[in-house]
Amino acid sequence: MWKNDLKIAWRNLLKSRVDTMINLGGLTIGFFAVFLIALYVNFSKSFDTDLPQTDQLYRVNLNSRIAGKEMDKSARTAPAMGMIFKEDLAEVEEFSRVIIMGEVIAGQGDSFVREDQIFITDQAYFEFFDINLTQGSEEGMGQPLQVFLSERISKKIFGNKDPVGQNLDINSTNFDGTVEFEVAGVYQDLPTNRHLRPELMISYTTLHHFIGSEIDNSYDWLNQYTYLKLAPGTNVESLTDQLNTSLQTHHGEQLQASGTEWDVDLIAVNDIHNSLAYSGEYNQGVDGRKLSYFVWIGFFVLVMVYLNSMNIATSKAQNRSKEIGVRKVSGSSRIQLIRLFLMESYLSHFIAIIVACFLIFGFGDWVNQVLDLGLPIESLQLSNYIGWILSFWVLGSIISGIYPALLLTSFSAHKAIKGESKLSFRQAFGSPLLVVQLVFCLVILAGILTTYKQIDFMRSRDLGLELDNRIVVRSPMLFVDGSGNYQEKMKATIGALPEVQSIAAANEIPGNEIYWKTEDFHLEGKEKSGVMYSMLSVGEEYFKLFDLKILAGRQFNPIGEGEEAIINQKALAGLGLDNPEDALGKSLISGRGEARIVGVVEDYYQEAVNSPLDPIVLNYSPGDLNYYILKVKSLDEVENLLQKFESSFQANFPQSPFEYFFLDEFFDKQYKAELQFQKLFALASLVAIFIAIMGIFGVTSQVLLSRLKEVSIRKILGASASSILIMISKDYIYWLGACFLLGIPLAYFLFTEWLQEFPVRIDLGWWFYTLPVLSILLIFFSTALVLTIRTVFVNPAKILKSE
Repeated sequence: MWKNDLKIAWRNLLKSRVDTMINLGGLTIGFFAVFLIALYVNFSKSFDTDLPQTDQLYRVNLNSRIAGKEMDKSARTAPAMGMIFKEDLAEVEEFSRVIIMGEVIAGQGDSFVREDQIFITDQAYFEFFDINLTQGSEEGMGQPLQVFLSERISKKIFGNKDPVGQNLDINSTNFDGTVEFEVAGVYQDLPTNRHLRPELMISYTTLHHFIGSEIDNSYDWLNQYTYLKLAPGTNVESLTDQLNTSLQTHHGEQLQASGTEWDVDLIAVNDIHNSLAYSGEYNQGVDGRKLSYFVWIGFFVLVMVYLNSMNIATSKAQNRSKEIGVRKVSGSSRIQLIRLFLMESYLSHFIAIIVACFLIFGFGDWVNQVLDLGLPIESLQLSNYIGWILSFWVLGSIISGIYPALLLTSFSAHKAIKGESKLSFRQAFGSPLLVVQLVFCLVILAGILTTYKQIDFMRSRDLGLELDNRIVVRSPMLFVDGSGNYQEKMKATIGALPEVQSIAAANEIPGNEIYWKTEDFHLEGKEKSGVMYSMLSVGEEYFKLFDLKILAGRQFNPIGEGEEAIINQKALAGLGLDNPEDALGKSLISGRGEARIVGVVEDYYQEAVNSPLDPIVLNYSPGDLNYYILKVKSLDEVENLLQKFESSFQANFPQSPFEYFFLDEFFDKQYKAELQFQKLFALASLVAIFIAIMGIFGVTSQVLLSRLKEVSIRKILGASASSILIMISKDYIYWLGACFLLGIPLAYFLFTEWLQEFPVRIDLGWWFYTLPVLSILLIFFSTALVLTIRTVFVNPAKILKSE
């Protein structure tokens, strides 16, 4: 029975090749887009979910306010917090501290690597984050100058040799040169779905070796992550209140004296990647709300796919009415006929899903790279989603096939054979289906337009500094003692080339967060204000190179190091000053010593414009820094220019690879989340447009087919082609009117809410209402009018000859 139904369904699909190809095309493209979105959302939600104790692991976040005004919501905390929380609260079973090291050069002999995923941490981190040692012992974490390597880094530096017990040189500006460590162990490479993926881990006691163990009691140095392991069943909301009580007990008096308010909150470790609520994240995650948008985009596409399949199937009803009549007269029951038509739906959906799976297998990684989704190749495997795919097949086939099956089997047998079956129910139900498709299409088109406008608005906003014609060269990978003097050598070599207008060095470049933060700064004779300052070391030409506007004072005097400071306007306000001139000559005190303020620079965006402006304290450093920025006259002959730079670099630093990038392109990478959102919307828009065209084709074909005789009779009675065209087109006006009345308010509501996430945002002007409407009109009439004109000019004799 089922075998016979399958044969008949297959023959019917082959018989109506055009309709079948249209239906399969819509289904395949729709399923491909939905599968890709589902893979992206699932990967984003998988971060840290497979940790053995993931439901017990939380990170402490610090919120600071001054006079009730929120200053910062940071993922960074003070070293003392984890310890006092464990001592005071029984619900805190254990804590772990992680300190960012920044970029280092690590190696032995002539084999070395540049790596930025390096952290100082403790033994508890191994348990918290499921670090599996393949060589060595965790006991090394209790001793200073010990380092653990990932298998990848171990292979790069030591090859197949056993690295445990070997010496490893680590060169870092934080060490002011090179420090020799002992390799204490090697651990398995971490999966890609971790919010932190250390490639090197330095023992926490190394911090005591350099700074002293008193750092553990500090509340001033806010440059670490604090993780807590909670007892099973702990009420997180209640515990948060207790954490804040503990914080006030130990540090409340000092906060009150400085006029600062602190409180902490907790975030589950497996939620960190999907939250952008906190500053100071080492690896930028994604916005969990955008993942919800992606789910809705996938849902809209899926609904359009099913509606289109229904429309294509029901558009063939008139042609199949006689077939139904003959089958009924021959003894087929309605249940048998419904089963037959559902079999056609099952077969077409099965073929579409199989083809979509092959497209994911063959082109998924290419689309992943084009859309810059950042999916690892292993996450594109559909073998883990067989259950979901089967549900798409079974439920989708029923959803899109049951209505056409019920409609086609409702015809009276004798009327169907005589060709007198009526499709009023089809017409009454099919037009709303088309309207829904058009509404979804309008919303998605409005979405791609809004995201494009918003991203363009952010990227074109004045940053307060110039990024064009700036090339960044990474610092040479050489091991030196002390701070080195690479700046002089870089200025004398690459900087001396005629194409280079100026060269400057910096520890961080625009587009990167400044990771060294502290609240330790205050003016001489005044208390600390609690403001979190970012500390940036720069070379002599930094302000000139970026065309930064100095509001008062001057640039650095290159004679001394660390004796002078330049602050931005945010830092000026944090120090309690209003006038830039008032800051000049004042002593800026911190735990690192004293510096005289010699200048105040206008605020500029170190990060993207959707990030807050931070108070920045800049100090002069003549030694080696992480980046060298070159301002060139032109990028017209960029290949020749880069060849000159590389030749000069290799002649002076033969052991180091020449690593460069363009600063404006690098800065734009901060908008990765928004660009991903835009690109996925673009993909959904293409799919929506294609499916909408198929839906318009299906519904319009059915309507015109039902009116062929009417059109033919009117033509015989003298009606002109234009009058018939106007008569038929009236239905289109109703459909489009309903689409605009429903779609525009829905789109406005959705994207007004989305724009609220941005500190700087566009207004939804006339273009928001006009361009999507014009796009829908173009899509609709370019499809519907072609079919309508063909119908109007058909020969009446061909239609009426059988009457």
